[in-house]
Amino acid sequence: MVNTSAHRLVGPVAAAAVALAAALAAAGTFLDSGDDRAREYLLVLAIIAVATVAVFGFVVPRGLARERSALLALVLSLLGLASVAAFWSGVPPVLAAGGALLGWAGRDGERGRGLSLLAIAVGVIALVADVAVYVGDIAGSS
Repeated sequence: MVNTSAHRLVGPVAAAAVALAAALAAAGTFLDSGDDRAREYLLVLAIIAVATVAVFGFVVPRGLARERSALLALVLSLLGLASVAAFWSGVPPVLAAGGALLGWAGRDGERGRGLSLLAIAVGVIALVADVAVYVGDIAGSS
C-alpha cells in the first residue's frame, strides 16, 4: 500500500488514541468510588501502552507497507468494537484507531476499497461505542 500520507499520520493518530483512552480511563477510574484508584489507573495506562506499541509500532506500519491490508484494517476495527465489552482496559480506542487509519490508507486502492471503507466505519462506531459505554458507566455510578 505504501501510503506516505498515512505513514505521517501514524504518530498523531496513535497519540490521539492514547489521549482518548487515558482520558476515558481517568474519568472511569477517578469518578468511581473505591480504594487503590491510582494503582488501577496506572495498570490501565500500562495496558494502553502495550497495546499502542503493538498496534502502532508493529501492526499498522507493516500493514501500510503491504499492498493489500484492507482485511487487516477491518480485523483491527472489529477487535476494537469487540473490546468495548472490556472498555475499562483502555484498548478499544487503540485498536479502533489503528483499524480506521489502515482503512483510510486503503480507501483509494483498486483492491479492498470496500473493506477499507468498512474498516473506517467500524472503527468510528467502536470509538463512539466506547465513549458511550464510559458515559453510561459514569452516569450509572453517580
